[in-house]
Parts: sequence; structure tokens; C-alpha cells
Amino acid sequence: MTIHEILPYIEQRPLMYLKTKDIYLLDSFIGGYLSCQQIYDKNFNDIDFQSNFHEWLRTKFNLDLGLTWADYIFNVSQNENLNSVDVFFREYHLFKKDK
Repeated sequence: MTIHEILPYIEQRPLMYLKTKDIYLLDSFIGGYLSCQQIYDKNFNDIDFQSNFHEWLRTKFNLDLGLTWADYIFNVSQNENLNSVDVFFREYHLFKKDK
């Protein structure tokens, strides 16, 4: 299962996968998932997700280098007074449309 296939499940029931709806917990989950997938899946093709999503966010919001994509999402969520995981999925869907 690719990261793009598991994310809809997390979006529907985030607390089933994360202790709290927190972008940094989601970032850790995604990082661990991608690491495990890379080790055990010979057809691994999600390696570019984090870097492509990171660059897309940085460009869209004109943000500084040196922050992670989770930092970008956290900052946007704070500015918009929204939950960071909800902002992640909003931006993730826009990212997928742009691809």
C-alpha cells in the first residue's frame, strides 16, 4: 500500500492512527511508513512524496528554507486558527490536483 493509498484512511479516522490530531505525529507516522515501505517493498515509489510536497508548500506559501513540510503546515494552521492535520489534508488534496 502506498502513502497515497493509506492517507485517505488516516483522513477519515485520524485518531485511529495518531494519538492526537497533531501534524508532527502525522509527520512521524508518514516518515516511519515510508521508511518501512522502502525496506520491504521492492516496488517502492513514494520516496519523492515528502520532498515534492515540501517544495510545493514552500513555493505556494513563499516560506523559508530550513523548515520541514510539517513546520509549514503548522505555521499555516496557526495563522488560520485551524487544526494542523485538517490543513495538511486540505493542502495535500490541492497538491495532488496540481501534480
